[in-house]
Amino acid sequence: MGFFQKLFGSRRSQSTPEYSQRDVEVIGDSAHRYVEIINESLQLANTSKNPETKISRLNVAKDKLDELKVLVDQYPFLDLTFLPQVESDIARLEAEFLSAGYKEIADGNSYGKTLEDEGRIDDAISQYESLVLRGTDTPFTYKRLAIIYRKSKRPQDEERVTRAALAAIDQDSTHLEWFRERLTKIKH
Repeated sequence: MGFFQKLFGSRRSQSTPEYSQRDVEVIGDSAHRYVEIINESLQLANTSKNPETKISRLNVAKDKLDELKVLVDQYPFLDLTFLPQVESDIARLEAEFLSAGYKEIADGNSYGKTLEDEGRIDDAISQYESLVLRGTDTPFTYKRLAIIYRKSKRPQDEERVTRAALAAIDQDSTHLEWFRERLTKIKH
């Protein structure tokens, strides 16, 4: 994938009369840091199993790429390489995330949490349950729903959601243990 390549080419070695060597070094180091953030963010967006992480890291990469482009436009001694490839990778990830509904899941979880914080528990339950019906595989949805049901003293619903989580969440997830422990507690 292109985003594992370096985006930033090289500082043009010719001296520029309006910039000192120190200016070139500092600005070049800033550009390299942008590239590191972009590459790390794209890698996390690509490999994470959490929709919220996927969306937020993709947005960080896009924002930092925009900032990097402004920096490159300001300083003639900076040169971007692989820009078309990185932009293509970003567009591919956006399309993939749109198709998978990650933004809707992330927004739905965020909205559910807001409803909880506002004390609108029945509305939060409806929000989370709609995500469960869609077949989300993000642990957050199931965990929040299980907690609400436990606090509401609805053990049958808590057990149903916990079992659904164990079936839906990736078996490599570090969150599975929480659900297994919850199920054991519910049964006793």
